[in-house]
Amino acid sequence: MIKNRITYLVVVFVTGLLIYLYEAPMTYMAFYAVLALPVLSLGLALLSRRRFTTRESLSEESITKGESVQYVFGVRNNSFLPCTSVRVRFKTNSAAITTDFADHFFYIGAYKSHRVVFNITAKYRGNFEVGVLGITMYDFLGLFRFEQKHDKTLNLTVRPRVLDIEGLPLSNAEGGVDHSKNFMAEEDYAVISDLRKYQPTDGYKKIHWKASAKKNELISKNYQNHSRNLTTVIVDNSVISGDEEQALAAEDAILEGCVSALAYCSKRQHVCSLYYMGGDEGQGVSGSFNYLYDVASAMSFGLYDDFGSYFINYSKMQTYAENLIVLTRSVSDQVFATAQTLRTLGNNVMVVYFARPEGEDIKKINRLNDIAVFCGSFEDLIAS
Repeated sequence: MIKNRITYLVVVFVTGLLIYLYEAPMTYMAFYAVLALPVLSLGLALLSRRRFTTRESLSEESITKGESVQYVFGVRNNSFLPCTSVRVRFKTNSAAITTDFADHFFYIGAYKSHRVVFNITAKYRGNFEVGVLGITMYDFLGLFRFEQKHDKTLNLTVRPRVLDIEGLPLSNAEGGVDHSKNFMAEEDYAVISDLRKYQPTDGYKKIHWKASAKKNELISKNYQNHSRNLTTVIVDNSVISGDEEQALAAEDAILEGCVSALAYCSKRQHVCSLYYMGGDEGQGVSGSFNYLYDVASAMSFGLYDDFGSYFINYSKMQTYAENLIVLTRSVSDQVFATAQTLRTLGNNVMVVYFARPEGEDIKKINRLNDIAVFCGSFEDLIAS
């Protein structure tokens, strides 16, 4: 635009010089025409910008880390007046996603449309804004520019990957494991163990109608109990120091480990619970893997900074032994002391530490008794 303005001033100077050297009606007409052109150009631009519309969309609003999504941006000039050029600036969180687009310049004729399609690839899990940062319109002389109002924002949700892992040292309700109390009992309605007299607390489902008819009294069925292990995953979602990308990478690694561990335990018919700071006022959530996956994917980091105290409070609420998987980045005395206490009380404790231990951290880990500690990335746990 600066070059256009310089060029216009040169043209004005030249036409003014022509009047000085060759004073005639034609030179005056050329000079006044040059002076009137910016006014005409400005007026046409002001009229056409009112008839300028945009549309944008994502092919998918929710993807898994590593997948790509298409972003479609369309512009239409609904006026008979041409708009010489338009500049669109796109916004992305470059630390979290990669794109194949940048600022885009194009020309739109009268009643014409322009469509741009870009690919966006997610690097980390999270919720990110994508779309248009600003739209600038120029008049046909390139002397004036106008910022087109654009308030729409598109949100892209990136979910963590679920990795296949093997060999987590879980305690099982069956198979002669020492911590055999780490289970929940459920009735198997397919297997009847014995019959007994009906109790007021029995539901109609438990009544054995044939036996009741023979004995002329209500007879109830006892179903065979089978054991289900309970596994709890505790996530340290405290503040992560470092720059934006380091924090995103750390959050991504912890949640990827979380959902992968939940998937591993769910496949083995464990009843899974998820605990994290800020979740249901400090209480854990239980349910199917799909439900826990959605909860974990939406987990927030950076709102709390004292995981050690939270872990201690969790340990005070426990009433039975269970498999316990702790995902953290900090080798804290509080965390490991609490893990040791829970192990003494009968819990099968695993600590997944998402960092490379050094110095004193190594000494702390070596002092732990009967606690499985995995250090590094979750890929290291998979490899092991």
